[in-house]
Amino acid sequence: MKTRTAEESKQLYQGVFVAAPTPMRADYSLDLARFRTCLDYLVEAGMVTGQGVYVVLGAGGEHMHLSTDERKAVAEAAVEAAAGRLPVFVGVSHNATHLAVELARHAERIGADGLQLEPPYYFGGTPDDTFEYFQAVSDAVSLGTTAYNTPWTSGFDMDRAFIGRLAGLANIIGLKWYSANQREYAHVVRECHTRFSILSNFYGGLNASAFLLGARGYVSQAANFAPRNSLKILSALRSGEYRQATDLYLQVDGAYYDDLGKLFAEGYAGEGNFIKACMPLVGIDCGPARRPHRTPPAWFADHMRQVLAAAGEQVAIAREV
Repeated sequence: MKTRTAEESKQLYQGVFVAAPTPMRADYSLDLARFRTCLDYLVEAGMVTGQGVYVVLGAGGEHMHLSTDERKAVAEAAVEAAAGRLPVFVGVSHNATHLAVELARHAERIGADGLQLEPPYYFGGTPDDTFEYFQAVSDAVSLGTTAYNTPWTSGFDMDRAFIGRLAGLANIIGLKWYSANQREYAHVVRECHTRFSILSNFYGGLNASAFLLGARGYVSQAANFAPRNSLKILSALRSGEYRQATDLYLQVDGAYYDDLGKLFAEGYAGEGNFIKACMPLVGIDCGPARRPHRTPPAWFADHMRQVLAAAGEQVAIAREV
């Protein structure tokens, strides 16, 4: 099986970043065959190479709730289901450097198109600790790796100086970029967009600013169940129709995140559980999220059904594995 070069991974890391859920059965066991249904739905909508990236085992994929063997099984199932139609980047983040390396090497062996790596979570570290973690993964594989800044879990917020250090690692080719410091956010996109392929993970209503500065894509949970709208947003961003892109984003993704704000206020937490609650609206049952994340109340899916219908997405089409 041919392994991607870092430069090939960099060129594939663009468009709509689809934060994929991990399908499960009612008993919380993995439903790996369901990846084919999820990917078929995206590809039929036009989400193909050059238009998006399918990222498994991120927060939306509940990587923190899966064993190492389960994570490897998910990566294998997604790569097989994609069959080269849509790039698959595999999340390999872990608290332990040696396990992140193990997951990265496995993803490379099975033919993944790239990796996603965030800083270790739970225990914070110094910038040197975090850099050495990224360096260990970069040195272990030839596959292109994207760095994901997650100060809300790691307690470490990357700045220009740290990004400059990452630029010295040949296999770090992309940034899934967020910063709690808006100045740092803008400077990194403007100054680093030629060295890295940058996808904006800032509030999506401001994606236009990121594209003006050199970003090549944006992050969307809603793309799993609203891919047509996501591709319209991408097209508008690429053609400089920034007002149209923002209006389209606020219509679906914005409504989705507004509802999540209400759920957070009620004590709900998670990510994959919210994505999974919306998947049946397009006829794809990805099951529940593992505890402690709870299925949101019925009003959430009911409202999102109205949002999707208003946006012209195909709602409630029966699909089988």
